[in-house]
Amino acid sequence: MEEKKKLKFIFIVFVLLISFGILGYMYLLDLDFVDALYMTVITVSTVGFREVGISNDQSELFSVLMIFLGVGVVGYAFTTIVAMFVEGKLVDIWKGSKMERKISSLNNHYIICGSGEMAEVIIDKFVEESLDFVVITNKHKDLDEYSHDNILVIEGQSTEESVLEHAGIDKAKGLIATLDAEVDNIVTVLTARNLNSEIYIIANALSKSGSKKLMKVGANKTLSAIEISGNRMASLMIKPNIISFLDVVTRIGDVELDLEEVIIKSGSYLENISLLDAQIPNKTGLIVLAIKKHEDKQMIFNPPIDYTFKTGDVLIVLGKEDQVKKLRDLGDGVK
Repeated sequence: MEEKKKLKFIFIVFVLLISFGILGYMYLLDLDFVDALYMTVITVSTVGFREVGISNDQSELFSVLMIFLGVGVVGYAFTTIVAMFVEGKLVDIWKGSKMERKISSLNNHYIICGSGEMAEVIIDKFVEESLDFVVITNKHKDLDEYSHDNILVIEGQSTEESVLEHAGIDKAKGLIATLDAEVDNIVTVLTARNLNSEIYIIANALSKSGSKKLMKVGANKTLSAIEISGNRMASLMIKPNIISFLDVVTRIGDVELDLEEVIIKSGSYLENISLLDAQIPNKTGLIVLAIKKHEDKQMIFNPPIDYTFKTGDVLIVLGKEDQVKKLRDLGDGVK
């Protein structure tokens, strides 16, 4: 972003130089605006075309000053722009402007705060799922890396309102706080909740007390990477077969099975028919593990075969990606 400041500085100085020359020639040579602009341009550019007006000692000294100023400004501008071009920074600036337009057009997207190892895992998953998201980081190294990988990224502190607003917090669907310091996660969650009361927030807790604080300031869920890793290692030792099964359904292993959610939409094939009549296992090969009812948000595990689907119900299913697509087609399709 330093390059943008340089270009802006060059533009401002150039405008001031031209304005200074116009006002000077209008006063010293009693010229109108167009003639004064003409004199300024031919003086700064040192092209030596015919002068206008009757020159005097003051105007000649002023022309000398304008020549020195012009050579200095133009020389600095030329060397700076050439250096940016050679280093590829002009392309980066163009990409940055393009990225800003994409960020401003985001809607119902996700915001990832932080760029550590945990954030990288989340980013890889979001890229794999082709989700719309933007990353907020204050690490310039990660900023350059993400921007070159066509990942939408904003430089700044997610604890600041202006940065979250830049990321479209008012239009975002969810926010994940994975900052290195727990206090930064707490401030980020608090600020995000104040800016958007409906957004779903997940935060990384570095301690048990931190988890409670994050929930108090507005997080919907908190996770502790240390606690999860410790529990998993203990379970892997105590119940290795169960963990092997979980590896399958969480796609940690080689088998490409996954837990997915499918929403029943209005007018679809699945609306107002029972689980038995839907014949989901026969038509898709999926296993329906649970249903989250739309009316009261209650989760029904191992749902009964006579349960009737309603619009907005969420099906939690286990299967392969192509099988999930078949079910989504049924859930979206018109009767």
